[in-house]
Amino acid sequence: MSRQTSGRWLLRFLTIGLLAGMSACGLPQLERDEPAVRQITLIAPVHADELGDAMRLGAEAAAKEFGAELSYAPFKPEEGSAAQLKAAVEALKGGTDALLIDPADSRVLDSAALQAADHGVPVFILNDNRSADGVQASISVDNEEAGRKAGLAMAELLGEKGTVVVLGRQSDDPDLVARELGIVNALNEQPHVSGLIRTSCGEGLGSCRSVARQLLREGQAEGIIALDAQASLAAAAEAEAADRAGRMKIVTFGNELKQLELLQDGLIHTLIVQNGFSIGYLGVKQAVLHLAGEDIERSTRLDTKVINAGNMFWMDNQKLLFPFG
Repeated sequence: MSRQTSGRWLLRFLTIGLLAGMSACGLPQLERDEPAVRQITLIAPVHADELGDAMRLGAEAAAKEFGAELSYAPFKPEEGSAAQLKAAVEALKGGTDALLIDPADSRVLDSAALQAADHGVPVFILNDNRSADGVQASISVDNEEAGRKAGLAMAELLGEKGTVVVLGRQSDDPDLVARELGIVNALNEQPHVSGLIRTSCGEGLGSCRSVARQLLREGQAEGIIALDAQASLAAAAEAEAADRAGRMKIVTFGNELKQLELLQDGLIHTLIVQNGFSIGYLGVKQAVLHLAGEDIERSTRLDTKVINAGNMFWMDNQKLLFPFG
């Protein structure tokens, strides 16, 4: 064998040995890329502390289960629709993969959905039946059925005879419209309900209290069905001020801490409660499935539960009312 030939074999041998040694020493190897963690943003509802907390807990549980990263945008009690829209826009600019929102009004929904479409980001509506271009799915309750439950609860509280006032802010919110429709239909089926008065109050608690105060002063009704938490707090406060606490029957929607205290004290008689935890959980689950290219339900409707002082401490109801415990 010539010196040149033996040199070539030696070079090949050394090269193979060197490569083997580098591999054994842990030189980076080509690996299959891991799927990116999806960034999902939940924009909290405004003026709904306990509901927002329950939705957040549900969303966090789903994010952990499905391997997503959740960002949560909460609000101060005095902040409203403008702050909510600003938070949605900031999330979109920050590169979120999906936006979950309980919109304060139609303007927030339309603007957020439009800007999300520009960023190629899907929108999922929570606790709301409205829709807009770019909205992939909604998770909410059957508000007409919830209203019907409120009407039947009031009819039972009144007993033999009475007039009912439906009190709430003036709004084109389809959820509130559906609630009122359910209430009216249920009460119209009750022969002992002698009258039904529909009245609205302004956005603030003070204006709502003024309307409730006038109703109590004129003695127009034996029962009030408040369409939202603010109206219920106003009605309860004025009933107590007029020395009619407990005698004025009050039925409402929600499970804010103050409402629960008033329920226990007998100033509010019945709450129609939705499962905020499930809404948040399903919102994140739907977002993750959609981002993975899977088919999802366009509309999911959850049931509500009738809560009163007699059943609020039952174990199942405790989990519903206090999911953060």
